[in-house]
Amino acid sequence: MSALRTVLLAFILILPCLAGAQNLFLFPSIGLSELPNDADPVCTIPTYLGNYDVSGLQAGDTLADFTLYDLNGDSLNLAVELQKGKPLLMVTGSYTCPVFRNHVAVINQVVETFGNAISVVVIYTVEAHPEIDISPYFGYVNTTNANQQAGILYRQPTTYGERKAIVSDMLGSMSINAPVFIDGPCNQWWSHYGPAPQNAYLVNTNGTVFVKHPWFDKFPDDIFCDIDSLLGNVGSCGNVANGSFQFYMTGDTLAVDTPWATLSVHGELVNPSASPVNIKCVKLQKNLPAGWATSLCTDACYPSTVDTLVMQLQPGDTQSFTFYFYTDGVASTGNVRVGFRNENNANNKFAVRLYGETDENFVGKVEELNAPSIRVFPNPSEGRFWVENESADEGGFVLTDLSGRQLLTKPLRKGRNLVEMEGISPGIYLWQVGEAFGKILIR
Repeated sequence: MSALRTVLLAFILILPCLAGAQNLFLFPSIGLSELPNDADPVCTIPTYLGNYDVSGLQAGDTLADFTLYDLNGDSLNLAVELQKGKPLLMVTGSYTCPVFRNHVAVINQVVETFGNAISVVVIYTVEAHPEIDISPYFGYVNTTNANQQAGILYRQPTTYGERKAIVSDMLGSMSINAPVFIDGPCNQWWSHYGPAPQNAYLVNTNGTVFVKHPWFDKFPDDIFCDIDSLLGNVGSCGNVANGSFQFYMTGDTLAVDTPWATLSVHGELVNPSASPVNIKCVKLQKNLPAGWATSLCTDACYPSTVDTLVMQLQPGDTQSFTFYFYTDGVASTGNVRVGFRNENNANNKFAVRLYGETDENFVGKVEELNAPSIRVFPNPSEGRFWVENESADEGGFVLTDLSGRQLLTKPLRKGRNLVEMEGISPGIYLWQVGEAFGKILIR
């Protein structure tokens, strides 16, 4: 009798879906039956280090019904939405996910292009890159350089009200033309349809997944092509990626901080050509302490388990590149050789070795603290490097060894100055420009 009651209850829950639209079928609701209270605690968020391609649902799967609410308490019920007879695009997001922020313009373009033919909603879930707290997708603290520069620094909410407050801040600073609905305090939507930081589902009116993107509109997926295919439109799908790219370091190749810190080095990929280019990025060689891990951040920030990725860069675009070292509690050093290769032109390739160092006595990035206008790069160097400053300095550039023995004094003009140290032994050296000082590693 108990089993029979369960089947009848499931049928009763599904029945409204069947009555409202031809062939619509949904599994029973996964969550909220009423608007949560602001004080409701957020349930424990597990770490997910798996593949976003396989998490959640796949094309052809039947969706489970759900109800979520926006900041005003207005609800989104999946069955009711699909009963309108329009396909639905659901995009996952969080304010601390730089990839989500970078794709808001695409979401708005989808709404503008297809808003009469499909419904578009954003589902706000757990914070992808909280400050201080561990990222659920990395297992490490990974606030990201993009969040630090933008001042988007939020801890993982502990209550539903705290999650709403972050959504309010996001909507106050960004123009999102799709309604934003908030996952419940126990993250039922995220658990069922994820876990993933910015996946997307394009849903048929019958309640099945037409297409699932592990990352919203990220190569090789094309959301505009997928929507055109669903609607039966004649769209332009695919392009010829025969462009070229350049890679540059935008800072030192060495990052130094105290043990347990997350270290980062930065560069950029540039497509100066008139055609898209497909770039394969690979961790070619890893020399790391046993307790360290690393991750690549290009068009998305990838978990430490991902050693190879492929991205597409459009003509004239620039893509930032960040490489993260996640360190342990022991002072140590590590390095990784990273390669970039044009998938359609084997001669268009670059490689760079990136270094991380932890030092118990490290007190801050002295170059930044003492002279934000001074840059010494690349660091490490082969003995040939640049000193860039915003004004001339009569004292010039001074290089010494660790004992204080002066090896070089060079006058500086405003702008970029080349320094060449022929025959210098590999090691760490000290530099000074006026009151500013720092370290440089000669290999």
